Amino acid sequence: MTGSVVYLNGSLHPTAVAGIDPAAPGFLYGAGLFETIRIENSRLLFLNEHLERLTSSAGRLGWPAPEKETIPAALLAAIAAKGVTTGRARLNFFQGREGFNLLLAVDDGLPYTSQDYRRGCQAAIVSIPRNQRSPLAGLKTMNYLENLLALAEARAKGAQEALLLNLDGYLAEGSRSNLFIVCDDILYTPDLASGPLPGLARARVLKIAAGLGLTVKEEPLPPGALATAKEAFLTNSLMEILPLTLVDGRPVGNGRPGPVTALLQARYQEEKAAARGKKTPTTP
Repeated sequence: MTGSVVYLNGSLHPTAVAGIDPAAPGFLYGAGLFETIRIENSRLLFLNEHLERLTSSAGRLGWPAPEKETIPAALLAAIAAKGVTTGRARLNFFQGREGFNLLLAVDDGLPYTSQDYRRGCQAAIVSIPRNQRSPLAGLKTMNYLENLLALAEARAKGAQEALLLNLDGYLAEGSRSNLFIVCDDILYTPDLASGPLPGLARARVLKIAAGLGLTVKEEPLPPGALATAKEAFLTNSLMEILPLTLVDGRPVGNGRPGPVTALLQARYQEEKAAARGKKTPTTP
């Protein structure tokens, strides 16, 4: 099968004829969850962690668990059908008019370049708040319009990512990422009570940092903390660890990727290499 394909409720289809019900609540109202998974060398990175979060999130909403047993083989079939070597996979679990639907798709390429990592990312603090008291806080839902509006506001300011404050005025997260800063040799990130998504890359960075003996603090962070930070970076499963060097046009630290960021990037890559040596899903 050539061209764009998706897996919907048990079989592969060309995207153009997937036959998704336009009246499904998942598409009418954003009543769904999603996961985005990095693909390298036709391998799905940390797939089990994504499936665990998807299942946990469904439980929080009182939804049935997705049938995880079928997902790895379905994704591998989609990867093979499209011939993806480096790219990303997307899982959507959403309400239909009756029951729930599982939609899987894969795409070539990643949205970040080597220049992004060398130069660092620009971000802007936006006016759209993150409601840390919402029942959707901490869930990766298809109700994503706030994030898109925040990103559009940041891009209108010439930035690549938006930083959202919560209702109390503390830093929460990026529109597509978690935030870390380094100040006085301490690694800080907003605590989960501040409203960020519990990102899988975030959790991995916290674990790596602890293993390196770094002092790590999860706590409410005022936006002014970025002005005193020596360095900062963003994380998600696709970008992994991306230096953050400018916020609202002002440099973070010296405006260049910092040594703690570089150390964590190196260890993150080592952990991925170790994971590839384990029994992980690969194409046949």
